Amino acid sequence: MKNRIALVLTLLLFATHFGCATATEPLPEAAPLAGAPYDPWEPMNRHIYRFNANFDKFVFLPLVSGYRFILPQFVRTGVSNFFSNIGETTIIVNSMLQFAPVKTAKSVARLTVNSTIGIGGLFDVARHWNLPGEHEDFGQTLGFYGVGPGPYLVLPILGPSSLRDTSGLAVDWAMTGVPLLLWVPAASPYTTGASFLSAFQTRDDLSFSYGELGPFEYLLIRKLYLEYRKLQVAN
Repeated sequence: MKNRIALVLTLLLFATHFGCATATEPLPEAAPLAGAPYDPWEPMNRHIYRFNANFDKFVFLPLVSGYRFILPQFVRTGVSNFFSNIGETTIIVNSMLQFAPVKTAKSVARLTVNSTIGIGGLFDVARHWNLPGEHEDFGQTLGFYGVGPGPYLVLPILGPSSLRDTSGLAVDWAMTGVPLLLWVPAASPYTTGASFLSAFQTRDDLSFSYGELGPFEYLLIRKLYLEYRKLQVAN
């Protein structure tokens, strides 16, 4: 899982100043259907969705374009690998909580190999050793113990989520933050730089663009997200 820590910790600074950008086209409303996703806060979610679309178009993507221009691909790949390696701690803990020994062992092996031979995680050596990355987060762990997703939520900057997954996200941040501070000390001026790098690289790794899925994009993304999370919890 590409961690989303810096998208809130650093980019909300931009959101404060650019939240009033020109609005995108209104998202079509849809009448409630039997068996439709539980979205009691849909009006609020749609407003946040529009804000996210504007923020992405007018603030985030221009910054990411500059990031791509300054750093060549091999450097960006190293940045992505570094933060993914730090995220292995979250996967290990959640795999243990879900009594998944095979996933736990694979993630421990990946963390060990990439942190040493991979020079602090800059190189994903483990992938070439038939140790592909796993994906587990605390939202999945809560689902494993029978906690339902609850109401659908669209988070500022971060996008689709649910009440359960948002709660789990806070726990994942804490688990990821501990190993990150081993590399970047908390009161260090490099902390903010590391957060920005993580945010830019996370967005650079995504191919999604707002508006490309048509006029019912909100409904489609909501459906796809909830179904995808359902499959992840069941796995």
